[in-house]
Amino acid sequence: MLEEQLIQAAGFRNVGPDDAPSGFQLRVRSPYYRGLWGNLIEKPTVTVDGEEFGGDDIVWTLPTGEYTFDELQRSPDARWPMDAPALLTVPKPGGLTRGIHDVTLELRLRMSYIPEELQPSIWTTSRKAVIVR
Repeated sequence: MLEEQLIQAAGFRNVGPDDAPSGFQLRVRSPYYRGLWGNLIEKPTVTVDGEEFGGDDIVWTLPTGEYTFDELQRSPDARWPMDAPALLTVPKPGGLTRGIHDVTLELRLRMSYIPEELQPSIWTTSRKAVIVR
């Protein structure tokens, strides 16, 4: 079951070996009630404890596969359903330290039926999240 908040409490963790993490992950719920095709997702911005990570290097894991941002834009099959979280993998050599972190996500999405001049829709959310190991 997904939480109401966009940034899910479960799934915030370092990736890679414990002694040499290569980055971190966070799970994100789609804010859009219909789900989205990958090419309607714009580059997100993830900020942790004031350090900003741009969308170029973030890898998206969706039910349809794992995608770099460029692959997400080109894929005819990439889809983010409303009821499945996206897993965002953010490269950061050494990962994050154990403990509580302030995490902010800015998510920009385009809707296929809304005029271009009114796009994108922007969701910004923050929460505290914990790295355990």
